[in-house]
Amino acid sequence: MVTIIGVGDIMPGGVLAGVNEGYVSQEVLEVLRKGDIRVGTLETAIGNSPTFNQEKMSRKGDVIYALDADLIKLKQLGMNVVSLANNHYFDLGAAGAEHAIRLLDEMEIKHVGAGRNLEEASRPAVISVGGRSIAFIAFCECEEERIGWCPVATENMQGVNPLREEYVCEEINRYKGLYDYVVVLPHWGKEGQTMPTDHQYRLAKRMMAAGADLILGSHAHCVQPVFHKKGKAVAFGMGNFLFPDRLIAPPRSTYYSDMPLDYSSLPVTDRYPYVEEVTFKKWRTKARYGCLVECWLDEHGARAKGKMTHLTKDNHLELSKGRYAYQGQLNLASAALRSGCFVQLYAIQALMNKTKRLVKRVKKGFH
Repeated sequence: MVTIIGVGDIMPGGVLAGVNEGYVSQEVLEVLRKGDIRVGTLETAIGNSPTFNQEKMSRKGDVIYALDADLIKLKQLGMNVVSLANNHYFDLGAAGAEHAIRLLDEMEIKHVGAGRNLEEASRPAVISVGGRSIAFIAFCECEEERIGWCPVATENMQGVNPLREEYVCEEINRYKGLYDYVVVLPHWGKEGQTMPTDHQYRLAKRMMAAGADLILGSHAHCVQPVFHKKGKAVAFGMGNFLFPDRLIAPPRSTYYSDMPLDYSSLPVTDRYPYVEEVTFKKWRTKARYGCLVECWLDEHGARAKGKMTHLTKDNHLELSKGRYAYQGQLNLASAALRSGCFVQLYAIQALMNKTKRLVKRVKKGFH
């Protein structure tokens, strides 16, 4: 049996820049140590002298990066594989992306989902455990209206491995013929949504039919349900894992000060505004939770079970000690998946959300 521990989005800098101990509880580390393999999404660019991606800056997108020294947290957490297939990996441009890959290679951490061309971006990370081979492949949704702008890899251009349905299923089928297990790491869905989208659900079913044994999703910045079907397992969204609060500078780019700052004197936001001065960007409650997903692969297929994590107000990562604040929403999403009526229930939920937004706009118009 192979044990994999999946975690959500990792950005090792922010207010934890330069902090290399005491930021994670022993209970979290003990869960991580149970895995033969640990895998997550590195949702950030890496660099000390940022040259921001000009295409992204022209669109005034949210730019996220961490300093070189903070990448050591990946080793401290025992990460073996990281997905680079996300909408922030290229935030420091081509040179920044290649710089991050060099650092990961030096640390002997495998990476998937992005590269100098499509051949590199689609290349799997393969690990063997107990005579069994496991191939990890990663994809990123590339529709800007869904996920924000990021470059898409082609034969001669750098970028992310695109989450295009037919292509994804072909890649899964190809690697299933070469390795014992295929684990897919998709960056997909809607931010802040506990229920996966209809598109995620349909695509997950197609990926499993194509040969995916395990799917570990990211991007929503909140926890989505774990789902089992005929010996396959899907964690639609694992939420944030280690993604601290951070400083942002105009227009809304991650910022690191050369001198100590009094955070209490700075303006604070929990949204994504275009700021006019250095601002303290804090995560909302839902985004401070994540899910450590324990996965087991054997001759009977895949099983997965989640443990909730919590990033405290002091940016300390620990196992959640109480009831998850959005457990009711998560239970509803899980029940919809188990019922076999997910598409219908998702449509009802989407209509309810649309109605709530409309009511808010109407009420606002009366004031």
